[in-house]
Amino acid sequence: MTLATDKSPATQLAENGKTARNSGMIYCGAHYSLCPVEVRELWAKGFALNDGPTTLKQIVERQAGHATTEMVVITTCNRFDLCLFGHLQNIQLERIFIEFAEWTLAQFPNLQSALDTNRNWRHELRAWLRSMSDEHALQHLFRVGCSLDSLVLGEPHILGQLKNSFQNALTNGFCSQEATTVFNRTFQVAKRVRSETDLGKNAISIGHAAVEIIRRVFDNLNKQKCLILGAGEMARITTQHLRACGAENLTIANRTLSRSQKLAEQIEHSQALLLETALTRLHEFDIIIAATSAQGFIVHKKHLETLLKRRSGVPIVIVDISVPRNVDPELGKLKNLFLFDVDDLDKVMESSRQARRKAAQEAEEIISAEVSEFLSQRRQRENLINVGRFHSLVRNVVEAEIKKSLSKSQSLDESQITITANAVAKKLVAQTAQLARADVRIDSEQDTIGQALGLLFNLSQSENEES
Repeated sequence: MTLATDKSPATQLAENGKTARNSGMIYCGAHYSLCPVEVRELWAKGFALNDGPTTLKQIVERQAGHATTEMVVITTCNRFDLCLFGHLQNIQLERIFIEFAEWTLAQFPNLQSALDTNRNWRHELRAWLRSMSDEHALQHLFRVGCSLDSLVLGEPHILGQLKNSFQNALTNGFCSQEATTVFNRTFQVAKRVRSETDLGKNAISIGHAAVEIIRRVFDNLNKQKCLILGAGEMARITTQHLRACGAENLTIANRTLSRSQKLAEQIEHSQALLLETALTRLHEFDIIIAATSAQGFIVHKKHLETLLKRRSGVPIVIVDISVPRNVDPELGKLKNLFLFDVDDLDKVMESSRQARRKAAQEAEEIISAEVSEFLSQRRQRENLINVGRFHSLVRNVVEAEIKKSLSKSQSLDESQITITANAVAKKLVAQTAQLARADVRIDSEQDTIGQALGLLFNLSQSENEES
């Protein structure tokens, strides 16, 4: 509400009442377009530890000053985001990210060297984080779910990642009613965008983007030997794109040979290999794509520095689509080796974004309408809650005053009825009179009747007294 006055007791009371009734939504995170990958992966590695989620939740609660903040962590190859339901200032959000990063560094001291190029990361963190609240946070979450904020516009896998993030939060007991309402609506909006626009048609994934960047070095993939490190969903998608672009010599390597074999059976011209063995034969391949869930480097400079001499100047292309990264960036210093990571993919996929602008604009319009409808429905619920509170207030005041009058006399004559009615009226208008004396103004264009009732009759305080 817009309150045109200084912090008088009445104004402070009104603001406190409003804060107590509403749970704010906050979306804050480290996005690929702002935050370096070596910093993003620091949080991702910490969160992947067994006690990482619980530690992060404890840090959030400590900064918020209470244990009622709901939390959903959205971690993908492009982002490490927190979706919170509570009340935190920007400085508290920054402290959360800093404290969790420092905790992760304590678990992985060797990661400090990865931050050498960002020695002032604690001071630069503010520029790397994006923070939104309330309506803007809701709209951003809808955009994330619809893949409008992804490295590859329209890529289809973010929705599944979002669902997994929400389910993990539920399983860990980190979220409840507020997050459930918002995330369920997010999934509905994403489904609507997919069905009503072309954004999801011929969708391009990170795996597709990886193949596109490889084709800038090798035009004809049927002559190259390809190695895919990993056998998960992203590895499967990338392998399918390689095959569709003509690759006819594919090797899939994983720590568990049976998983490699299972994926190889689904892809023509593919064979399986144990990851440990593949790492000793890296020099045999022209194209290497790293897509594992490992929490550190599995391909080091020492693996290829000597072996490259056997290739007689034939180049190798390595694309690391994992976060945390699987490939030591030091490999990029070797001759005849082209190394790309997820941040590099952003630079080569702008043309894909341009082709999807029209569908994206249609999706944005759907999202704006859905945000307005969601907020309207929420205001309606809040209005009805305040109407119910007002009804309880009137009933309680009338009942109390009648009982007081009847305690003095078994029957009420006209004068006693008048006295009782005046007492009821005086109590009902007491809050409104106090606000009037303080010259409090209500923004009629922004506030609902429910909010006006809550302010005029101090309904949150009345509810607390009743409870």
